[in-house]
Amino acid sequence: MNKNIGIIGLGNVGEAVVESLNRYSALISRRSSLELKIKKVCDISRGKKVIADKFRLPFTCDPYEIIDDPQIDIIVELIGGIEPARTIILKALDRRKNVVTANKALLATSGKHIFSVAQKRKRRVGFEASVCGAIPLIKSTSEGLVGCEVSKIYGILNGTTNYILYKMRQENIDFSCALKEVQERGLAEKKPDLDIKGIDTLHKLCILTYLYYGLWPDLKAIHTEGISKISLLDIQYAQELEYRIKLLAIAKKGKSSLELRVHPTLVSVEHPLSHVSLNYNAVYYHTQPAGELLFFGEGAGGKPTSASIISDIVSIASGNKGFVRNAEKVRLKDFKNVETRFYIRCLALDSPGVLAEVSKILASYDISIASVNQKERKEGKFVPIVMLSHKVKEDNMEKALKKIDSLKVIKRPSQIIRIEDL
Repeated sequence: MNKNIGIIGLGNVGEAVVESLNRYSALISRRSSLELKIKKVCDISRGKKVIADKFRLPFTCDPYEIIDDPQIDIIVELIGGIEPARTIILKALDRRKNVVTANKALLATSGKHIFSVAQKRKRRVGFEASVCGAIPLIKSTSEGLVGCEVSKIYGILNGTTNYILYKMRQENIDFSCALKEVQERGLAEKKPDLDIKGIDTLHKLCILTYLYYGLWPDLKAIHTEGISKISLLDIQYAQELEYRIKLLAIAKKGKSSLELRVHPTLVSVEHPLSHVSLNYNAVYYHTQPAGELLFFGEGAGGKPTSASIISDIVSIASGNKGFVRNAEKVRLKDFKNVETRFYIRCLALDSPGVLAEVSKILASYDISIASVNQKERKEGKFVPIVMLSHKVKEDNMEKALKKIDSLKVIKRPSQIIRIEDL
């Protein structure tokens, strides 16, 4: 069976897809009985024509030459961003083309509409590459876990932030130094806000929410924190307490509610997620009846991502049914009502009665302390006090912290990091 493909976007991923399809075409044909041919490639930059010339492919700067070509069966959108990617995908679906995309930002903001249009046009949207690069989460969900309930998801979904936290711990350097090193290695953008503020992780959590619960949540309804406020001191204290700090995407399903959040998290060194290093991704599930599962692999980069894109192309070309998830009857849980344990670090004046004053405030908001650590003693100066709490509501902790930071004996802002007992 012959299928013609049009590729729009020749960045790192687009070029890798062209190269992989060219290199592994014989292997794909043997395993799938498909003859996949790239009919034409497109990029807004005419300089990308050198990639097309390298593989002897027709090139255009006009995406509509691909969208309107009646001989092209599958369009691969790899330009990223919201527009014009959104318009390109919708126009392709209107022309009865199947689509493959790795565009997590677009799916997180417009996925509900895009999938609705695809269903009406009886076409497929492949999006395996939009979360965790080469890790086959979508295929595993739609096939391997089709008979399973997924009650909890913990995901390290951003390789850049994982690498930064890893470097801070391994080399005892602060956040800014680790970020600079990661940028110099080409693992972070010059403007890394999407990564370090947790937004990229948020986009991927939205896609996972659709995968497992059929919902496209409002981005603004999900509590999101990045890693820029994590200090080397926090990294070191976590290590002493036998934890490691990870930026986690978390989903927990109750009987009628769904808890979604993104933030730095203390994970026990005994748990496999704490050992995910460098720029790797991992997703850890609590399921029934399959039990606990861990997916691990490269989450970014052209070559790993191209594997997932090709998987989608082959699946669509083979006529497999598209992924459709009906929404479950659950409501998003108000973040203020979420209960978790906390790591609390205060810079407090080293004088009698300060710890008692802090403890009194915590107790007034029903916050029970499991342990207290004060190593340094510098009478009359500010020293760190680290406390671990038992489970407490977010709202209570927020109010208590605000009151603690209003004390003259506290150097604001105090630091809190949530703890997950995975």
